[in-house]
Amino acid sequence: MPPELTIAQTPLSQGHSSDSPSRPRPLGRARLITAFFFVFALFVPLIGTALRWDPVASQENRILARIPTVPQNFKQVQRFADLFLAFYRDHFGFRNTLIRGLTLARFHGGLALDQNTNIIIGKYGWLFFPSHVPDMEADRNLDPFTPAELDAWQRMLEQRNKFCEDHGFPFIAVIPPDKQSVYMEFVPEEFSRLGPKSRLDQLIDRLHETHSPVHLVDLRAALIEAKKYHRLYFKTDTHWNDYGGFASYPVILAAVNSILPGVKLVPQPASDFIPRSTTHSGDLARYMNLYYEYNEDWPQLVRRTPFPPIVTPENPYIPMTTYGTDPKAPALYMIHDSYTLYLYQFLGPNFSRTCWQWTTILNGPLVVAFKPNVVIDEFLERTMYLPVPEDTADVRAEQPR
Repeated sequence: MPPELTIAQTPLSQGHSSDSPSRPRPLGRARLITAFFFVFALFVPLIGTALRWDPVASQENRILARIPTVPQNFKQVQRFADLFLAFYRDHFGFRNTLIRGLTLARFHGGLALDQNTNIIIGKYGWLFFPSHVPDMEADRNLDPFTPAELDAWQRMLEQRNKFCEDHGFPFIAVIPPDKQSVYMEFVPEEFSRLGPKSRLDQLIDRLHETHSPVHLVDLRAALIEAKKYHRLYFKTDTHWNDYGGFASYPVILAAVNSILPGVKLVPQPASDFIPRSTTHSGDLARYMNLYYEYNEDWPQLVRRTPFPPIVTPENPYIPMTTYGTDPKAPALYMIHDSYTLYLYQFLGPNFSRTCWQWTTILNGPLVVAFKPNVVIDEFLERTMYLPVPEDTADVRAEQPR
């Protein structure tokens, strides 16, 4: 008689009959949950875009893309996909939250450089904006002027000076230094300056060596001395503060006094201003989406007799005219950048009238029409890493000696 065939009991068959009700397997549940969250993650940005879900506000210093209109012709249909993609990149759900989270991770990870913005994270909470965005060579004095670039900057300044002289008013160039130039001790060691001279040093040396008639005001020595008593630049912002403007103001007035015969402009005393401090976050912190972590004491000097603003929020580049209290004082035409926003309340009251124009260009007809006694051209040190500004044709037609 053949032996009986026996079937080995497997773990699955033990304790379960063929007609027992089936139970969901743990692995199957995990797969369902994973699939659900995958689909959810795909659609949340789309839904968030439509419903504008994002608890974090955008801090980008640019105009975000707008949703395109419905195409009306074939040419618009061809461009619609690109325009909509640009809109979606700027507005998808939780975009700003994700950017901010990545920034916090990078910052608390101890990086000395924010890869998206090239902002240098310095010591003790100081932030620095690089002079040359593509690389750090400029901030390390490793990107000097070429001979042709230096020639172009000298020629531009001498053409402005010659134009002003030809029309009977002297010209002064005022160059506020970058924050790195005054507070180098807070820049990380890996960004220490290696080259012997900055572009500002090169320009000053060239003007001296060629006995140029351009009157250039270098504010570095005055600011380095004044920082012993006050913090002159914001830690989280690209700009100097009111104390930086106040420390520079007497140096600029002294330059005006030296080139205007019989004029003796006297700086306003510190007692004319009330020191205040608020808590604020500067533009560099906002660019990095660290505007909560990087609040700082924001020092201000508030003039007891308010001086009118020199820009309008709608268009800060429209020329504005202000008036001082002495009608016999000289008239000033000043082209400037944003640094003058922390300087104007000190400088303006010393002149009978001042035209303030936020621009890099000397507009000959506008200057002549204003009939100033002196023209001041203020531009930040890092401007010299940009192309030479192109003035109006009458200024460029000047032939310096």
